[in-house]
Amino acid sequence: MIRIRSLSLSLAGFLVVLGLTGCAGSGGGKKSSGGPKVWSPSKPDPAGTVIAIVAGRRITRRDVDSVLAAAPPNIRENYLEDPEQYKMLVDRIVQQETIYLAAQKAGTESDSAYRAEAEAQRRQTLMRHFYQKATRSVPLVPDSAVRGYYDTHLSEFQMPGRARVRHIQVATQAKARDVLKRLRSVSWEQVCARFSTDKVTAKSGGVVGFVTSDADLVPGVGKAPAIVAAAFRLKDGETSEPLKSERAWHVIRVDNKSDAGPRPFAQVERQVRETLQGEQTDIFQKTWMDSLKRAYGVVVFTDSIEVAMKPISSPAELFARAQAAASARDRIELFREVTTKYPNDKSAIQAAFMIGFTYAEELGDYPAARTAFEDFLRKYPKSDLVTSAKWMLENMEHGVPPPGIGVPDTLRLEMLPGGMNSKP
Repeated sequence: MIRIRSLSLSLAGFLVVLGLTGCAGSGGGKKSSGGPKVWSPSKPDPAGTVIAIVAGRRITRRDVDSVLAAAPPNIRENYLEDPEQYKMLVDRIVQQETIYLAAQKAGTESDSAYRAEAEAQRRQTLMRHFYQKATRSVPLVPDSAVRGYYDTHLSEFQMPGRARVRHIQVATQAKARDVLKRLRSVSWEQVCARFSTDKVTAKSGGVVGFVTSDADLVPGVGKAPAIVAAAFRLKDGETSEPLKSERAWHVIRVDNKSDAGPRPFAQVERQVRETLQGEQTDIFQKTWMDSLKRAYGVVVFTDSIEVAMKPISSPAELFARAQAAASARDRIELFREVTTKYPNDKSAIQAAFMIGFTYAEELGDYPAARTAFEDFLRKYPKSDLVTSAKWMLENMEHGVPPPGIGVPDTLRLEMLPGGMNSKP
């Protein structure tokens, strides 16, 4: 059951693009009294055997075959050989066609979400086809260029030497020499099976696997530079003198040996061709894209990118940054940013007041402070800070309050830790 379901789902993509648009049959139609016209064949159908009808549209064997033609061979064979799976596929086609017609009737094509997704897919399909058509003009890399690259870059295709090693492992050098004597009259396989202490390989002729000229490792033995060196001195079928490893003594033979050198051209031709073709396509893409950018007057503002990448601060966070700025001028600029970006937030009211306050108390620029406070009173006439703003307009240039008049409590802003009079 699981296998059948997975096959059904795997064909869903093929069904989406099927486009079943069979027409109603002509001739041979029967009418039931007072009911809708029902199609039935009266002669062989040139489109193939009619399998189902949906709203008068014929679904034929050719329609099913068109779906299966796009499926992998193993899935196609399963559906053609199993009547239950074939019927399941027909049901799936019928479902697709039924849902499609129902969606059309329901007016789904006018739905804004559908149109947005369809437009996005249309754009992607349009760009893909335009690009594919453009890249057809990229010339194929000639055979001579592929061979030329190989011949001038042989170092890129170097492979270490390889040799398959078989060994007879024993505990001492003396036993290794005894093995050599026995090999003069007894076959390697017999001596290996009887005397090798490597029980994993003893019954299979002592084969441990391949060693390479660029490493000291021997499979099943570990690091053994003496064995690797001997493997590349010996000719195929020759037997070595006793060799020492960290764990034991060995007598080895090698076969299937190849010297270090470049891989044959035939083995790397496809790789080289794909690499060169990719490089050529990359060059084409850049040249092509640059020409399109020039044609459409593309301009990228790098300074705007830096601004766009800055994290967006909340009004309170931006106000806190303004308070913490190193200089009075920087604080004023950041306070202005709060009032510009968030004019309706309570932080903007505080920031607008602080612009005037900073001009007066820290920079001594009373004309600028007066302008700022007057602007504050126009914008925020109902703010709790109105009394403080009016007091600043009347008294900021005197340095200290007139006798008998204290600083209004509202001037001691709770939202400013340390008080407004703290210097930078």
